[in-house]
Amino acid sequence: MQTQDTPKQTADRVEFVDSLRGFALLGVFAANLLIFSGFTYMSEVQRAILPTAETDKIVYLLELIFVENKFMGLFSFLFGVSFWLFLSRASMRGDDGTRVFLRRLGWLFVIGLVHGWLLWCFDILRFYALWGLLLPLFWKASSRTVLGLGCFFAILAPALISGFRVLTATEPSAAGVNIDELALQAFTNGHYLEVLRVNWLYDWHLTLSVGQIAYQLGVFGRLLLGLGAASVLLPSDPNAHRKPFWTLFIVGLPIGIGGNIIIGGGYLDTAAVGSFAVSFLKRFLAETGNLALTLAYASGLALLFQARRLGRLLLVLAPVGRMALTCYLLQTVFGVWLFYGFMPGPDLMGKVGPAELVTVWLAGYSVQVLLASLWLRRFRFGPAEWLWRSLTYWKIQPLRR
Repeated sequence: MQTQDTPKQTADRVEFVDSLRGFALLGVFAANLLIFSGFTYMSEVQRAILPTAETDKIVYLLELIFVENKFMGLFSFLFGVSFWLFLSRASMRGDDGTRVFLRRLGWLFVIGLVHGWLLWCFDILRFYALWGLLLPLFWKASSRTVLGLGCFFAILAPALISGFRVLTATEPSAAGVNIDELALQAFTNGHYLEVLRVNWLYDWHLTLSVGQIAYQLGVFGRLLLGLGAASVLLPSDPNAHRKPFWTLFIVGLPIGIGGNIIIGGGYLDTAAVGSFAVSFLKRFLAETGNLALTLAYASGLALLFQARRLGRLLLVLAPVGRMALTCYLLQTVFGVWLFYGFMPGPDLMGKVGPAELVTVWLAGYSVQVLLASLWLRRFRFGPAEWLWRSLTYWKIQPLRR
């Protein structure tokens, strides 16, 4: 029989969501550092002349298997969870939560545009805002329907698009130039206006890409999965779900690792032009592996959180999760300062590989944990969260505790 929540149980669940969001940002930061540093734009020849080239191969493979798309997937999943929490709280207060949520999404889209167009074209916030517009349509749908559609969009839809992609025209080019080579050159040596021009060009290239459609549908699928999971898990006693968590962890871990080894290790060749089946299979395995590992991470941390003493260790990540928007934006500012040539920083674009980035990743995230903890001792929200909230309600929100 389902018992009524106590304030303590509710607080524990919100703390866990915050901790999980902080954990997601740990992996998001690791993946994005490869882009900030220019490693993503580099050719195989350029990567081979880096001083840590041999070690880079190992670290990069581990990143592809355990990090790439898993933590951004978790971040997307938690956006769906946050939507459920937002509307649930509004419903309890008797407010029109959908109207406020849509206004909140509008301002998130504006923040994402500024972030993506003026700093970094790989911004994800504006796409969360656009896909989030559809979430209210599923608010009253059954959890079975939402989870089923989530799996379809997260796995099958991208695989189908990848399959048909090889039968259609090639990807659009940026005026006949190598867009990665252009980006590396501009971000390394260009002044800000040149960086801005190439950033917009790359953003347009990504937007027109057929692969981007598959990726975005995968993001939407994870939003739905987060919404469906929240509707099942959060209203009830967390201890009642230990068995499903163990199942997801034990099953998801080998499937996730296995699928990503096959894809990340290059064991499935898709060189044959026009091969729908092979392209479909590759994307199906990739998305299944990514989602399985994402759910295994979330389930493992849920089990750890329930083990009281060990679970308390996760709370160190909660401040970062509570300031997720601020920390996400700060990661971009830090990455641009550290690597881009137009900034008065170390100017490391194209000079360091994944092996050296591990130190940057751990040190940079540790600083985020420290700063978030210190900030929230005196303030109720992160700076970006405060601005977002004030714009949403069109009223200056109290910031100090």
